[in-house]
Amino acid sequence: MFDIRPLGPGDLDLVLDLQERIRSSLADQDIFQPSTPEFIAYCLTDGGNCYGVTHGSRTVAYRMVYFPRERDFNLAKDTSLPPSEHTRVGHWDTIAVLPEWRGHGLARLMNTRALADLADSDIRHLFATSSPKNPHGVRSLLEAGFRPVELVRKFGGKLRFLFYRPALTGWTTAPAGGTDRVVDLSDITALEDAFHDGWTGIRVIRDEREGAQLVMRRQALPFV
Repeated sequence: MFDIRPLGPGDLDLVLDLQERIRSSLADQDIFQPSTPEFIAYCLTDGGNCYGVTHGSRTVAYRMVYFPRERDFNLAKDTSLPPSEHTRVGHWDTIAVLPEWRGHGLARLMNTRALADLADSDIRHLFATSSPKNPHGVRSLLEAGFRPVELVRKFGGKLRFLFYRPALTGWTTAPAGGTDRVVDLSDITALEDAFHDGWTGIRVIRDEREGAQLVMRRQALPFV
């Protein structure tokens, strides 16, 4: 039995402990971007919405949503979203599950709760990042209604997909009749060219020979 609860300022040490345990469990730690105690504390107060999943007395997963407001770190600045809308941006920030509890749909549980809580807020634009080397993370964001719209370098030059989702409605269905494009997640040049030409990612597939691939479709950002 899993339960989800909001996290607050008193949970800082809990989140820091979970963050380190999850980061240290990864074979490729580059795919996980740890947050500073100061950033986590901001999100745990009035700077975001944070959630923990409990199983019995243990917290086994957490999700952080960050509201940049007037702060410098705002992913919208990497897009053409008008500056007047930047205060209505939320970041779908860290989501992490302890290794032994993966495969139970906990990311989906937390995403559903976090999206529902935004309905009564003024947040209208959601952004997120994920490493191209992390197809599970890319798929999780796609399932939450996000789409990768470009590649950016963040967190000291690390390559990341930049994802976008209209906060309340999600993406509208792309116009019918188009032809999808399939690009290997490892083919950075082809991905950059596709994003530049107006393609967005819509799902991840796995090919036994090619590995993880991104299925793409032409569709402009809703605010362009």
